[in-house]
Amino acid sequence: MQVKTIGIHFVFACLFLGVGGLGCGSSPASTPPDPTAFGNKYKIADNQIPGWTQDPDPTTYWTGTDLVTAGIDGGNVLYDEKGFRQGMFEILDAPNQECDLRAMDFGTDAKATAMFTYQQKANQASISIGQYDASTAIGSSVIGGINAFAHFGASYFELALTGFADQASAASVAAKFLAVLQADQ
Repeated sequence: MQVKTIGIHFVFACLFLGVGGLGCGSSPASTPPDPTAFGNKYKIADNQIPGWTQDPDPTTYWTGTDLVTAGIDGGNVLYDEKGFRQGMFEILDAPNQECDLRAMDFGTDAKATAMFTYQQKANQASISIGQYDASTAIGSSVIGGINAFAHFGASYFELALTGFADQASAASVAAKFLAVLQADQ
């Protein structure tokens, strides 16, 4: 009888704490980073987006928790200050086009949103990305393409798309990439 009582109290405690956002399970922010699993979650396979394949150079894929090792030496401070926990970077190629994809875990939706909002303002992003609301995904102009910024839950994404004749076609491709990344949530 004592075990049943403790079990019932535990269930109610979990429900009570879960409503308050604390929960009895682990939240994404309290789960230890696992960069390999995070990378596998968001890595885009060859032709998952028709015509796009992974760059064959082995240095064009990275997972980890230290942005300096990813080659963002100096720029890493901004991401770290905003709550970066782990990430995956990969470069994908299509004929005469390139996508530098960065997927990052910020632990909470609020932190990922803050990173997105910062980049949106810093890059004066105003290019619509497919069906996405500007509070979720937006792009900024670069020569031959766009830089797109997005967030879904605790994950934040940057896409640098180059080799495009116009921004509209780059934004259309960005929407395809984001649809795959969002489906992996």
